[in-house]
Amino acid sequence: MTQRSKQAENETSALSSDGKPESAADSREETSASSLSWKLRLEIALADHQGAPGTLSGLISILSDMLEATVFLLGPTGQVISRAVPAGASTSAIPTLERLNEAGRSITVGAPAGVVRVPGARAVDTEYVVASVVDSDHLFAWIVATLEGPVSVENVRWAMDRAVVHSRAEFLSQRRLARVAWNARANLARQMVRSTIYDADLRACAEYLGVDLSADRVIAFILERGRSSGSAVDAGRLGDLLSEDLHVDILTVRGTEGVILSIEAPAGIEDATVIARCKAAVNQGLDRMGDRFAVAGISSVTRPGQLRRAYREAFEAARCLDRYPSDTNRAIACDELGPARLLVANSNEQSVRMYLYDVLGDLLAGGVANNDLLRTLQEFFDSGRSVRETAVRLDVHENTVRHRLGRVHDLTGLDVAANSNDQLSAQTALLILRLQGHHAVPGFEQAPR
Repeated sequence: MTQRSKQAENETSALSSDGKPESAADSREETSASSLSWKLRLEIALADHQGAPGTLSGLISILSDMLEATVFLLGPTGQVISRAVPAGASTSAIPTLERLNEAGRSITVGAPAGVVRVPGARAVDTEYVVASVVDSDHLFAWIVATLEGPVSVENVRWAMDRAVVHSRAEFLSQRRLARVAWNARANLARQMVRSTIYDADLRACAEYLGVDLSADRVIAFILERGRSSGSAVDAGRLGDLLSEDLHVDILTVRGTEGVILSIEAPAGIEDATVIARCKAAVNQGLDRMGDRFAVAGISSVTRPGQLRRAYREAFEAARCLDRYPSDTNRAIACDELGPARLLVANSNEQSVRMYLYDVLGDLLAGGVANNDLLRTLQEFFDSGRSVRETAVRLDVHENTVRHRLGRVHDLTGLDVAANSNDQLSAQTALLILRLQGHHAVPGFEQAPR
């Protein structure tokens, strides 16, 4: 096209339909009408997609198409939730949220969409529009768009604010649905613990929620150390961490005395291995949450319809740790405690301490000189009361073991080699020592994975 023809075309385009030149006012009205039409199309597109499958990613895609720019949806800490890159876009990535925040000099959460200029290579700055998706004081996400399309900055900021409104509605809807689902699973968990027979209604509810009622389960009971009731443990997050770690279904319910986790036991794995994995996962979950005060009890692997017993086992185990705080013990399995947990968990603390000194007081009064006797006594029970196995564990002669057991008998009157009542008394007293963290006997360390 020649310069003359271009000039003629420009002159023609500046004429109105009746052949008269357009005024500046007419041009502004046309621009305003075009902007309103664009905003209307965007609003209709965002509204039409509300509630559809993949709503959040769909909203980001619509925003990207209308702005002809790259758009990202970031989580509160900067993780990418969704992104959309239009064809021919010059930018398919954005700076980290931390860098955007530094460039924006602390972006204000909850403020209208704002422009952030990020210094680039060769002294070329790149501009982004950033908006936060907030409800009250809860930050759901960030929306970040590049300023590279033909849309004006004013309209981009308006579009971002509208996308925030629709995204917030979707986040709130998802949160409500999540709460409903969590409550339904929590109610199912309560009924499973209370019931010895699963009726048709319970089975129908489990089928709807995708819970296998025929699976064996382990109950973990979590409570805050030093509190007789209530719990500040984030039950939902802990359940998610354990499910992610163990790759099994977990039902979570908050009770008046603590948090109950109903953990599905994988088929084909030995019970001892399942318990060890559950204990390690609970320990790791509490550590990841930064919860320094919670303690946990782990039940044995339990068949369907017997979760009430499993709950009691886990509760009593947790109470044992709760009554005897230790920096090294965060979770303990009921199988590690044996039936002595009934005494430790439910008796008056002063009575328990008096029992300990009635049984092993003379050994404890001897100080470190009797540590070998206490350690030998513990290994004797851990080895199934086998003198030979105890000698192997301690790396001593069998006669040394017999001599030490004889010394225990002389000091305490307990015939642990032959009398079953004395054996139970000694084992119970040793359990209390282990919970107290006595240096002469091993503690309940975290089980290896």
